[in-house]
Amino acid sequence: MGIESTEFSYKQFAELGFIQQANSHLVDLVGLRPGQKVVDLGCGTGAVTRLIMEKLEGARNSLVIGIDMSAAALREAMSQLNNARNVAIHFVQSRVEHLPEIVKEQVDSVFFCNGIHLVPDKPRLLTQISTALKSGGIFAFNTTFFQGAPPPETEQFYRKWMFKALRILRRRHGIMPQKGKVEARRQLTSEQYEDLLCQHGFTIGRKSLFPALFTLQGYMAISEYEEFIQGAMPGVPLEKGRDALQEGVRQAFQDLNLETVPRNWLTVVAVRK
Repeated sequence: MGIESTEFSYKQFAELGFIQQANSHLVDLVGLRPGQKVVDLGCGTGAVTRLIMEKLEGARNSLVIGIDMSAAALREAMSQLNNARNVAIHFVQSRVEHLPEIVKEQVDSVFFCNGIHLVPDKPRLLTQISTALKSGGIFAFNTTFFQGAPPPETEQFYRKWMFKALRILRRRHGIMPQKGKVEARRQLTSEQYEDLLCQHGFTIGRKSLFPALFTLQGYMAISEYEEFIQGAMPGVPLEKGRDALQEGVRQAFQDLNLETVPRNWLTVVAVRK
């Protein structure tokens, strides 16, 4: 087996200041307490795991289980969080859909930051999360890939970005995306998420739109992410898709004289009945 590459990982995007703000906002809403047991789905390199850990410090029976399918990301998370005090941290390489195989005892909270949109079978996942939670336990998630994330006033920016990116892709590489959508592009509305949660034994504690101002750096970073490239340009090789998306967004920001572009994060805190 070869060495796993992090070249097209979520890491660069996740470390941006406004992304950390959105995730910190979600963690704060849950009201974690020392001594609780918490799952961090799609934990990546541990940015949200660290936020959770800081809330749980002070009780020896606190536990965080971080789950991610990337071995490289988990290695970095373990390196970054090896100084945890009075918090047991257990990292597991797995898909989030395999939650029942990992969590044998019910936990107090499950977090899933900016990843639920990637799960094809959301009803099955919500059933698993409900089973993993204690009665009254919390499922908290956010996503910036849902119907309603881009405010109406940003339509011109996105049209210009994609128009330029496709033109660059055709001119530089002589190819165009395939027809069809990957899962990251099949986006639900906030109401559809709420309906799904209610159907699977949850009540909505908090649901809000958390506004973030995406900089050019932010869009350059998300254009490095494999799932975003595949969603925007299905079937295009990652290197070529990244090249076209990054040059396209650079030109769009310049043409429209932009410094930031607003984008909403759907933020949901749900309680298991």
